[in-house]
Amino acid sequence: MLAITAVLVIGAGLGLRDPWPSDEPRFALVAKQMVMSGDWLFPHRGNELYSDKPPMLMWLQALFYTLLGNWRVAFLLPSLLAALGTLACVYDLGRRLWTRRVGAYAAWMLLFTLHFTFQAKKAQIDPLVVFWITLANYGLLRHLLLGPAWRWWTLGWFAAGLGVITKGVGIIALLMLIPAGIAAARGWPGVRVHVRDRRFWLGPLFFFVAILLWFVPMMVTALTAGQPEYRVYLNDILLRQTAKRYANSWDHAQPVWYHFKGMATMWLPTILVLPWAIPAWWRRLKRRDARYLLPLAWWLLVLVFFTIPSGKRDVYILPA
Repeated sequence: MLAITAVLVIGAGLGLRDPWPSDEPRFALVAKQMVMSGDWLFPHRGNELYSDKPPMLMWLQALFYTLLGNWRVAFLLPSLLAALGTLACVYDLGRRLWTRRVGAYAAWMLLFTLHFTFQAKKAQIDPLVVFWITLANYGLLRHLLLGPAWRWWTLGWFAAGLGVITKGVGIIALLMLIPAGIAAARGWPGVRVHVRDRRFWLGPLFFFVAILLWFVPMMVTALTAGQPEYRVYLNDILLRQTAKRYANSWDHAQPVWYHFKGMATMWLPTILVLPWAIPAWWRRLKRRDARYLLPLAWWLLVLVFFTIPSGKRDVYILPA
């Protein structure tokens, strides 16, 4: 029932509309140019290299067009599939950590949270990066709380790497390791990092493997092609659009409380259960229940991470 409802709610209108301004036409145009030119490594918008975002979303849009031959379906399909994947991860993790009912409640609440569904119906990068971050957290928590589960541990890191080449902030999934490490060091029951096991390092290895799948061919081409615009693209995508944007934001300036206002409005109706949830969470934390500590601490770290820079948008905390 959940899956059918999710497809109907999020997939309504698929194939019936063209891209809407401001971002959708730009991404669709870049994807279309990939198909027409055959250059999938360096995204172009017209004659210009497009370095605002990594190419993952445009790759998927171009891939689905190649398979289906219909742009009205292809440009929205990545967001639809990503949203369904996110719901599946939330449901299954809730089922495994608590009960099937808890998993279902969590997924239903997410589906009808305004912010999630509103973004899932748009051809934006955010639904895709939310999926990668959620999948990363799913894999990490399967290992940290239900493990050892080295395949899930490795998948979690790999998904975080794919999140990075979708939108640089995919790395925030790894903030989960901070509360996990603290809880394990303090002897909280049910949480283990297994850092002394050599397989621990498979996680970081596959994180970099995911990034290097795009970075290595892009870097080699940029440095050997003899075209200066490729080097400009390299500098822009690796530095200006990531570290410099975070450390010295040049747009979307907002006050420090901006994300709290966003959660109070865009996370409706789920946010309304907070007065009842907080006391229950506190009781569980006093019992040293790591199933509550890790997700809640991760949410807090994400909130702090995106509160520090002056530039803020509501979609930044959507993965939380």
